[in-house]
Amino acid sequence: MTSRNPQQTRDNLVQTAFQEIHRHGFQGMRVDEVLRLSGLRKGAFYHHFSSKTALGYAVVEEQIRPLVRSIWLEPLAAMDDPVRELPRMLDALPERIPPMMREHGCPLNNLAQEMVDQDDGFRQRLLEVLNEWIDALEATVERGKIQGYLRDDIDSRAVARFIVAALEGCIGLAKVDRSPEQWNACRSQIAGYLETLRPVAG
Repeated sequence: MTSRNPQQTRDNLVQTAFQEIHRHGFQGMRVDEVLRLSGLRKGAFYHHFSSKTALGYAVVEEQIRPLVRSIWLEPLAAMDDPVRELPRMLDALPERIPPMMREHGCPLNNLAQEMVDQDDGFRQRLLEVLNEWIDALEATVERGKIQGYLRDDIDSRAVARFIVAALEGCIGLAKVDRSPEQWNACRSQIAGYLETLRPVAG
């Protein structure tokens, strides 16, 4: 086994646990398997984490939250006209997401479906990530209103919540059906909905 400093060891554990949770769910993830795949021993695990649950929380904060930021929040921050630019972003999404997401779906949504009724620590952390995504989309809608791309009477928060919910549902359908047609159909409907938010001419 190669030598690692403590931070590298911790990062290795969290990254490997994330991959196992994404494949098998949190309850299907086994610490022994994470250690085997990481090339580490139990002493390394207990040096950094008091429990499997503590490792799961770290996965949310250190793997899932940054993934959501890179896939969704960073592109949203650069948008001025969401009606035109958000569908383009969705067109490019299959190439931008990690290969595991194409097979196993959204890790945020998967973990939320599995754990929000099982553990309040997971619920709170996942809700924070979802709200950060909604906040970013709300800010994008507000910019669109200020610059005249969207109607002034739009409830920006409600629009942001609806789009996030629709996207998560679309990703979930595409995962279950394992078909790009599901994603394409959902994407086209989101684009159509965004067009209804344009200011009325005249």
